[in-house]
Amino acid sequence: MHVNYAILGIFSVLIFSAAGLAGAETGAKSTAFEKTTLLEFTNNDSSPIYTVKLWLGKDAGAFKSFKAEKGWTGVKNPQGVLVFTSTEPLGTGESVKFGIKTEIESPGVNWKTSDTTGNEMSIGKVTPDQAAKSTETPQQPDKPAQPVNMDSATFRIIPESPKTGDSIRIVGEGFSKNTVLNFLINNERLEDIQTDESGRIVGTAKIPITIQADRVDLSLEDSQGNKKTISIRIDKSEETPAPQNTKKLTVGNYVAIAEPGQKVSASGTGKPGSSVSITGKDLAGNKLYQAVVSVDTQGNWQHETVIPLDAPLGTRNVEFSDGIETITKSISISITKIIKVDSSKTKYDPGEKFLFNGTAKPSQTLQVVINDPIEKEIFSDLLEIGESGAFNFEYQTATTSTKGTYVVFLTQGDETEIIRVGLGELPSPQIIAKFDKLNYASSETAKLTINGPAKSTISILIIDPGDKVKLTESISLGLDGGKVHDLVLSEYKSGVYTAVIKHSQSETSLVFSVGLQTTTGNISIQATKPEYLPGDNILVLGSTNPNAILSLEMSDPDGKIIKKKDIFSDKEGKFSEGTFRVPSDAKQGPWIIKAKSGAKFSDAKFTVSGTATKTFNIKTDKTTPYKAGDYMTITGIGGGKTQTVVITISDSKNNKITDLSMSSTKEGSFQTLWPVPQGIESGKYTIKATVGTETAETIFDLQ
Repeated sequence: MHVNYAILGIFSVLIFSAAGLAGAETGAKSTAFEKTTLLEFTNNDSSPIYTVKLWLGKDAGAFKSFKAEKGWTGVKNPQGVLVFTSTEPLGTGESVKFGIKTEIESPGVNWKTSDTTGNEMSIGKVTPDQAAKSTETPQQPDKPAQPVNMDSATFRIIPESPKTGDSIRIVGEGFSKNTVLNFLINNERLEDIQTDESGRIVGTAKIPITIQADRVDLSLEDSQGNKKTISIRIDKSEETPAPQNTKKLTVGNYVAIAEPGQKVSASGTGKPGSSVSITGKDLAGNKLYQAVVSVDTQGNWQHETVIPLDAPLGTRNVEFSDGIETITKSISISITKIIKVDSSKTKYDPGEKFLFNGTAKPSQTLQVVINDPIEKEIFSDLLEIGESGAFNFEYQTATTSTKGTYVVFLTQGDETEIIRVGLGELPSPQIIAKFDKLNYASSETAKLTINGPAKSTISILIIDPGDKVKLTESISLGLDGGKVHDLVLSEYKSGVYTAVIKHSQSETSLVFSVGLQTTTGNISIQATKPEYLPGDNILVLGSTNPNAILSLEMSDPDGKIIKKKDIFSDKEGKFSEGTFRVPSDAKQGPWIIKAKSGAKFSDAKFTVSGTATKTFNIKTDKTTPYKAGDYMTITGIGGGKTQTVVITISDSKNNKITDLSMSSTKEGSFQTLWPVPQGIESGKYTIKATVGTETAETIFDLQ
């Protein structure tokens, strides 16, 4: 979105935060032109601003798009709130601007600022045409429960007498419901713990190994600074006795297979106080790597390093020596992908056919999805992989297909492979990412497959259900531009999270959930049309319990499952899905999209009315009149397999407007996009498609 700061100066108003926020004060300024608004925030407080949240009132519609200044990252969470965060917080006297586009003109915007620990600093509402009172409390999207008296709350820890370094459980009741509490040890924050609907808590924390063994205060503190504290004694952790007279060199925990960019380690024993030299050599004996590690007073040593991203593939030897004895082991540097796929070309011309072949796990299903340059899903299929593990598939483009980078996702079980191809140009190395599934248990580890520029550094930002930053970290991509990153979820509470994956020139965001449950209520689902043709997109709508996980399956008249996808309902229990598409070779008859969640299920039934064996026919993507400048999608089926298709568009006087040419698929279908030109007269127009000796016609109106 481009915000024109000159014309946005029509309206201007300056307000300050609501009273009673511990003296925190943020200046908020709004300027607007039509449906575009520029918001400027100035930090007048002594603490830096780390997070700015924006939301609209119930009657103000929704945010359509947004833009943040450099250094700030914006995310729209599932509740429709815009959350802007920065790795360099806004200091005293500094300002930041955000541009938004909304459904209505000159909306009132609610806002809230927070510091680096997530504590609220200021809150207010700003409108372009009238000043909000300083005492006004804006409507909040998820207003927390009012704090209760901490005197009625109780908590305890298990075990009751922990040692330094121990993991403990925190159990309590009588707190505010649905509230985040800080767990403190001697006023040092360790963890955040979420209360449930009844005000109960169950959380975990780890006593720091560095804390001094003594009596300490353990506290639970709410956002208003109210505390509940207990006092316990922490003992010193028992030390593992040092091994006696350990002199013999040993090597253990050794990694024998690794990929470029992977962290590898080894450990073992040796003479206390001595050292161990580690030398990597190729098979010809040339030295590639050398390090020296010390053996501690207990006779133990360990070493960790990262295989360089440009390390050559192959086998090499690693020698471990204490000067008396030498132990030699081998390590194989290889790329151990389960799914391997190649495209016949990196760059295709419009009208050409994408051709892919590869290997995957034998005797298992492989799901293939292709997204076009605007990230719209244009192809999906489930391939049955035979005993050899080999597979191939293709996609026919049209001469009018959008030029740019097409992304292919291949998924088998929890493994994902991503590749790019270009249409009309070389593919660009933008950031692409995919989780191995949508919903996880907190005991699981999420696999995030990332693809981007080779050997580049990628930042990962995880935003929790409360719009706080849960995690920030950086990783390096491999020589092939790929990386599978493990995300341990043991400390993640139940809810919907957003992952922002960012490179210096590109970024993407994904939604995943932790701990969502299957529904206990009824499920309703329906398709928006009763009848479809091959190649049509399908939109299904439904409802069930709020925040429930569901699985959708589309099956043909023979009961064969064509596509699967997991989704979740929103906080009102509504869900929708628009990525299902009738295959171009779809069999005529009744089709079903089934929604399942636990023991509950419901079907959306529709009819596919055309197949590749039906009489040659063509159609446009809508029956209402078109206008100059519209993009018309023309599809056809049944006119011949893998043949040249010529489409002629003529006016009511049989004057030819244009000719289009493409190839039909091996199933006999074709599709093309025609931009309706400016300057042609209103009236009825004829579209005639010719394949060999067969012809098909349809009519459309232009107004």
